[in-house]
Amino acid sequence: MPTPHSISFSNDRAEAIASIESIAAGRGWCNVIPNVVDDVDDLKVNFLGLRKLEGVTVASFVTNPARHGHDQPSSLGVLHTRGRLGRVRIAELLDGAPFRVTQDHNQRGLLLEVPADTAASAVLDVMCRVTSALCDVVMTGSWRLDRFLRD
Repeated sequence: MPTPHSISFSNDRAEAIASIESIAAGRGWCNVIPNVVDDVDDLKVNFLGLRKLEGVTVASFVTNPARHGHDQPSSLGVLHTRGRLGRVRIAELLDGAPFRVTQDHNQRGLLLEVPADTAASAVLDVMCRVTSALCDVVMTGSWRLDRFLRD
C-alpha cells in the first residue's frame, strides 16, 4: 500500500489541486476529509458496509489509466452517515458538476463517475462541498487531503 502524502488546506487550494492533478491517468487516488474540532475517526468501509454509524465524511477520488488510447472516467466515492441522498439532494450537492451517479446506497455511500476531462479544481470543489454538507461533526473550516501514488 502506498504511503500517503498529507496536506491541510482551506481557502488556498493550489497545493490540493496540484495533488489531484498528480494522480491523473490512473497514477493514484486522493481522499479529502474535513478537519473537525473533536477527535473523531474517519468513516471506513468493510465488505458488509460502514463499520460504524458515526465518523467524519470521506470523499475518495480514484483515477483510471487510459485503455486502448482512450481516457477513462474516474470515480468519486463519498462515505457518509446520511443514508440514501436521492436525486434532488445529490443535484444540489453537485451544483452543476457533470458527474453521473452510479450508486446512492444507504450503507456504502455515494459513488459518482467523473468525466476524464474534468478539471482538478472542479473535482476538489465537489469533494469539499459534499464533505462539508454531509459532515455530522463540527468542522474547523479546513480539510485534509491524503494523496496515494501507485508504484
